[in-house]
Amino acid sequence: MSVVDLYKRQVTVAHIFGIPVRFDYRWFIVFLLSVWLIAANLARGGMWVSQVQLMPVSTTASWILGVVTTLGLFLSVLGHELSHALMGRAEGIEIEEIVLHPFGGLARLRNEPDSPRAEFRIAIAGPAASFVFAAISFLLMLAAMMTNYPVIGGIMFLLGAGNLLLAIFNLFPGYPLDGGRVLRAILWHRTGDIKEATRLAGMCGMLIAAILIIFGVYMAVAPTFRAYFMGFWSVLVGVFLFDAAYSVVKQVRGRLRNIVSEAMTAPFAIEPDTLISHLIDSILPMHRQVAFPVAQNHRLHGMLSLEDLKTLPRERWHLTRAREVMRPIAPRFFVEPNATLDYAQELMKRNGIGSVAVVGKTGELVGFLQSGKFKRKKRK
Repeated sequence: MSVVDLYKRQVTVAHIFGIPVRFDYRWFIVFLLSVWLIAANLARGGMWVSQVQLMPVSTTASWILGVVTTLGLFLSVLGHELSHALMGRAEGIEIEEIVLHPFGGLARLRNEPDSPRAEFRIAIAGPAASFVFAAISFLLMLAAMMTNYPVIGGIMFLLGAGNLLLAIFNLFPGYPLDGGRVLRAILWHRTGDIKEATRLAGMCGMLIAAILIIFGVYMAVAPTFRAYFMGFWSVLVGVFLFDAAYSVVKQVRGRLRNIVSEAMTAPFAIEPDTLISHLIDSILPMHRQVAFPVAQNHRLHGMLSLEDLKTLPRERWHLTRAREVMRPIAPRFFVEPNATLDYAQELMKRNGIGSVAVVGKTGELVGFLQSGKFKRKKRK
């Protein structure tokens, strides 16, 4: 299982600040399981909050409260990831999406941070938000207990504890956890080498994942615990983290290309006034591309796809210019040099032309990327 494969089956549920929010389909299984566990706990009573034992509630009430509490927990995870996304946007990085999955969430950045400072601020934003949510929940719990609303106090306690655990767990210093990204930022700042910093943070992530797996097995088999569900869940989370961390370490050790600037080719562009007949007869035999950037003075005007020329009669080739049949410039046709290859590949699948232009921060055309024409090869 790869980390990328985990996020393929998703359903879009909302757009927040223009950012798509998607749920992995397995999230609904975890949602139902969480509702059942909370409802069962509330129905039988025995839960202690601030030295007060909660009395059992009715079956209907327990299920309603289970749904409300679970929604609160998942909204907390969404708030955690949204904090990453908004901080990334503040650092000038576009956000591709937020995905909630069975093991938490992911804010997918369109580009990698360009400095240790940006990496640190983006990474720490999530845990900071979770600590704030935890503090608010615990304060509401105390207020509920003081005003004799113990059940509400119990729900606030669960939300506070959930956010506190989310913040602490994510601060473990191992990639891809937030703490691992903080560690990578610190190492990057000290050494100036992001690849070595990533490798070390990934190795720490593998170590933490191995500890989680061992601890999960111990919880399941040790006579003093016999916590089968918690042990099984710990093992699943450990396997997921190990896979993600191992992929990062393997990528860095092999020095694989992972950003657009390392895989793009030099751009060959045609001018807006280029005749289609000249393109077909003189340019195409020398440059076998499925599409061509249309640019003038290194400024991108659009993309011309050979697929679009199939509907243009041959007798009109010598009368038609590139500007008349090109696709006007739009975000789906270009990326920045520091965009990830995963994002570029996804964009090429969506834009219908199988290629993207590479545009620098000042708007100049600096490269070209065509689907199927690059591989993640080792650098020389």
